[in-house]
Amino acid sequence: MSSIVGALSDVVASIVELVWSFFTTAGHLVQNTAHFAAKFASEIIELVLNFFKGLVDLAGGIVSFLPAGNVIMLAVLAAAFFGFLQYQRSQGRPVQVGNKKLN
Repeated sequence: MSSIVGALSDVVASIVELVWSFFTTAGHLVQNTAHFAAKFASEIIELVLNFFKGLVDLAGGIVSFLPAGNVIMLAVLAAAFFGFLQYQRSQGRPVQVGNKKLN
């Protein structure tokens, strides 16, 4: 008779352990899902911040590239290019880029 009682207590203990494992698995699933959602949100925020930080760094790099000497050099090159195009037009030659006429 004691073997039947022992077997029944083992069956009841197994059923309780099975139900307990379902609850712990569900709890771990909820916890991991919440952790994923929080990490995803923080990564999105970090991505946006890094993007704007990169834009600020890029603007700072452009500003540091453009001191007065570089601005003057770029202006001289632009004026020379504009003057060359005007000279070409005044000589009666069409200004072409590839097969397209610009004037």
